Amino acid sequence: MRSSGLKLAIVAVGVLLLSLAPDPQAFTAAVRRAEIYRAGREYGAAVDSYAQAAGLAPSSSLPWQRLGEVLMQQHRFAEARDAFRAAERLGGGVEALLAWGDAFAADGDWAAALTTWYDLLPLAPQDARLYLALGRGMIAQGQLEPSVYYLRRALDLGPRSDMASSMSPEQGGLGSKVTASAHALLGRLLAGDDPAQAAGHLGQAGDQDMLAVLRAVSAEPEPAGQAVLLGIAFFQRGELTLARRQLERAVALAPASAQAHAYLGHVLDRLGETEAAQDALQQALTLDPDLVVAYYFLGIHHRQLGDVKEAQSVLWQGLVLDPENAALRVQMAEAYLALGAYEGAEEWYRGAVDAAPEDQRFDFQLILAHFYLDHLYHVVEGGVPAAEAAVALAPGDARAQDLLGWAYHLAGRHAEAEQALVRALELAPDLVSARYHLGSLYASTGRPEPARRHLQRAADLDTEGYYRQRAETLLRDLR
Repeated sequence: MRSSGLKLAIVAVGVLLLSLAPDPQAFTAAVRRAEIYRAGREYGAAVDSYAQAAGLAPSSSLPWQRLGEVLMQQHRFAEARDAFRAAERLGGGVEALLAWGDAFAADGDWAAALTTWYDLLPLAPQDARLYLALGRGMIAQGQLEPSVYYLRRALDLGPRSDMASSMSPEQGGLGSKVTASAHALLGRLLAGDDPAQAAGHLGQAGDQDMLAVLRAVSAEPEPAGQAVLLGIAFFQRGELTLARRQLERAVALAPASAQAHAYLGHVLDRLGETEAAQDALQQALTLDPDLVVAYYFLGIHHRQLGDVKEAQSVLWQGLVLDPENAALRVQMAEAYLALGAYEGAEEWYRGAVDAAPEDQRFDFQLILAHFYLDHLYHVVEGGVPAAEAAVALAPGDARAQDLLGWAYHLAGRHAEAEQALVRALELAPDLVSARYHLGSLYASTGRPEPARRHLQRAADLDTEGYYRQRAETLLRDLR
């Protein structure tokens, strides 16, 4: 099943169910093989072995549960739901239903996740994991007060430190993870209301990152300023509902704060509330027409809505105020790219590199190299030099070596390409793009065995699907 989805595996298992009688020894061997593959992150082989085990023991929920867990690790959430549902129907009980809800949540369907977990409450009223899940779900849905109750309940039901010695390592490890997660979330929820209590929870969780944020926030004398800093910190960490809460608080405390309105607008954009986002961003510019970050966010807003010309107009206003702003230049390049104007995009991407501060130049050089290579635009005269410049700036960075190897490959310089890609994997063995690029190089130069090895590794490790799909296509062609 390494090059196909779970639905094909279900069909294959259905055939096995009709043809095989239970074989305990073969079942055990298949599960053991799967566990070894899983430990080595050879996920395609693990999926095959779990599917085989499911056919050998048709009444067992275990291989379906494990299969779902592997698919979750690969971020194949819809397929994972199918596996967990099969496990539940075979008696998987609380474990299967908890995981089924997790698969909905991981896919962004928090309503379905919460429904699943609520329905599970009568079956597992004392399970701390369930209350932790409900707390997470409430935060994701913006229902922050109920989430406090569920997280406190998870802590009440979780293992205390004085219980650890009487628990098995597996039980203790699981309980500790639940407790630490509940403390970490409670610390975030209480950060703006009760910093001392929040710090206590974050300390229990061992969350040094957020403890450092709390220390920085405490140095700000004004409550509105503290809320802005907390909101920005949550935004930077991808915790959008918590960011929204703090930024809305900042706006309420300081309605004239253009920065609070600007960041709130961008967070609302990320949450899909585009009308409210535009209102907040426009309000920020009304309050402070010179606030460059508001132009930046508003430019992104218009481009994502498809109004590219308006995005360019807004970004230009920001560039008039700050012509050497590399981030604004990248956004202008993205706007040109959206119009299919590659020449204009190239000019702005190159300008971003020129304008970037010294300590950020490498990041912008990578963006420029990606532009050439991802769009197969001026690969030889633009992409290769851009990738070479990235390596010159950071020769020990695997991403730069990967891009250089891919640029050389596209330019037909295969020996140099192999050297750079091998170097990339020496620096970062799990870099999916480098695995795929090296596998593609070997496939195109008539070396099927190393091609299969690297392409399979790319398919196993990719959590986004982009390289997995391409690797699986090449693997099919090699057969």
